[in-house]
Amino acid sequence: FKNSPENIWYNAEDHIWVESVTNQVKIGKLAGNRNLEFGLKNILEEFLQEKGLDLAPDATQRLKVDIIYLDVLTTKKNISVFHSNEEEVVIRLRGTLYKDGKKDKEVMVEESSSEISMSTLIVDQGGKFNQTSLSNALKKGCDKLITKLLGK
Repeated sequence: FKNSPENIWYNAEDHIWVESVTNQVKIGKLAGNRNLEFGLKNILEEFLQEKGLDLAPDATQRLKVDIIYLDVLTTKKNISVFHSNEEEVVIRLRGTLYKDGKKDKEVMVEESSSEISMSTLIVDQGGKFNQTSLSNALKKGCDKLITKLLGK
């Protein structure tokens, strides 16, 4: 198989392993959430495979990711009875790429995804994560992180 180091077509640069994803968020609903770590690891692995890399536990390239910040920023505008509300999920990720056990590159990325709602009544639940916005922010952050780390 091509994935086997004994094969003459084997290329170590085409193999990578996501060693760990750590949730370093200190405040908010998702602080210390293990499901967030698991979900982000799955998204990272998916993006790596889309970039043409194979996942292999014995790979010489290893990726460690820390979720540094995750929050909802809310902007509200009220004019008479009209109301506009913009909720933006912001995520910051720090990724470290290791090659042959040595730190090769470290980058920090920030991405966001927003949802705008307008109404004529002021009804506010405030500060809740919209699942779609959270998912979009995670995917955009992972894509940007991998692009900066691997140049792919």
